[in-house]
Amino acid sequence: MTYCAVGNRCAVDFTDLQLTIPPDKCLEILRQKGFREIKVNLVELARKCVSVSKYRRGARLDESPQVFDCSSFIKWLYGQKGIWLPRRGIQQREFGVPVNREKIKAEDLVFVSGYIDYYSTNPKDGVGHIGIATGDGTIIHAANSKLGVIESSFEDFVSKGFRGIRRIVPDGHLVHTLITPDERGVEWSDDIRWIILQEPRK
Repeated sequence: MTYCAVGNRCAVDFTDLQLTIPPDKCLEILRQKGFREIKVNLVELARKCVSVSKYRRGARLDESPQVFDCSSFIKWLYGQKGIWLPRRGIQQREFGVPVNREKIKAEDLVFVSGYIDYYSTNPKDGVGHIGIATGDGTIIHAANSKLGVIESSFEDFVSKGFRGIRRIVPDGHLVHTLITPDERGVEWSDDIRWIILQEPRK
């Protein structure tokens, strides 16, 4: 998987870089070049927004994390992990891999119908709302202007009209989130490969 960076954060799966250097050595090389690895738990981060962050339809990205709508909430969360997602829920459903309801796990995205649905060709498959699964049978989402960000049961959430589940980081992939130094321009996780390979031979 290749991930598009968000600001100075970029997610990378070292096994996807097709290097002969083991991941721990890759991280050591990157640390010497000014990179820093951080741990990002999206469920913990989302729960910090519950009953705190406000909702406004069409919220600007620069208002995060104080103000969200449902899709800007998801975009902001994954951005903290260094993974770029598009702005709208209907676009976000095109990312990752589809998942059956029975196999849902933490950090999966759940799509349902909403007040206004967006669709490409089939209005019965329109997406109007999105949330993130916790792995505990609940979904965290920016609900509306009255409730803000809340945590709802999965069954209550999908009762609005289930429109699918997507897993952004596929099973078997270990993603590291890197903070890039100011002097380094990283746009894609593949850029990390070439930065590592700049290491002179010893």
